[in-house]
Amino acid sequence: MVPTLHSHAKRLAYKISRFVSNNRTRRHIVDRFTSKIGMMYFGTVSQHEDEHEMIRGFTVSHSHEDNHYSVGTVGGYDVSLVDRSDSVWNNDGTMSVQNWMIMAFKLKTKQNLPHFFIGARGHIDKPYETFFTTFPNFHPTHLGTFEDYGADFIGKYALYSRPNMAIMTERLIPPSAARTISGHFWPLSMEQNEHVLYVYSAGQKVTLQLLESILENGLWLAAHIDRQSELV
Repeated sequence: MVPTLHSHAKRLAYKISRFVSNNRTRRHIVDRFTSKIGMMYFGTVSQHEDEHEMIRGFTVSHSHEDNHYSVGTVGGYDVSLVDRSDSVWNNDGTMSVQNWMIMAFKLKTKQNLPHFFIGARGHIDKPYETFFTTFPNFHPTHLGTFEDYGADFIGKYALYSRPNMAIMTERLIPPSAARTISGHFWPLSMEQNEHVLYVYSAGQKVTLQLLESILENGLWLAAHIDRQSELV
């Protein structure tokens, strides 16, 4: 039997109620994290009403909601954090609530950078399928033009870009950087667009250790892209 709209609404309401209940715990964790590293915590912000520099990336939509918005300067980089949720229609006609903990790092380089996405295999189906809907011309980069990539990275990640930007993307993320990503980032996913690096956590339990890991790894990758962009 095809699920009714009423049953969709009931399941969605249940998921939202669980998210709201869990949100109190997330707020406590984010508040501890931001206080520890000196970021300013603003809480819930509206993309339609509040004046703030919105975290963009592929998760932006007309219906997303942002909680625990925080900003600051860490390690010489302007960093922002948000707990984003959105109700999205799935390909099978059902609706689900997607949630991402996102940290954004404003890059310093003035060089032109390709838009690319590093998706964690096994974690790119539901949470990230809107990315491939929005950017249908993105394709997996065939790695190994200049050097061989390790099996660990290839097994954990796929590197996506536009075909005409594949070579430049591969130069920005060479095998040496790929080894660090596979060793420290998984199952986080990453996007670089318009000189902002986005690090995404989808479906992971939010803990202080997770946020610290996202920050540490994001700062490293931002610095790497800045340095590497001067060489490509």
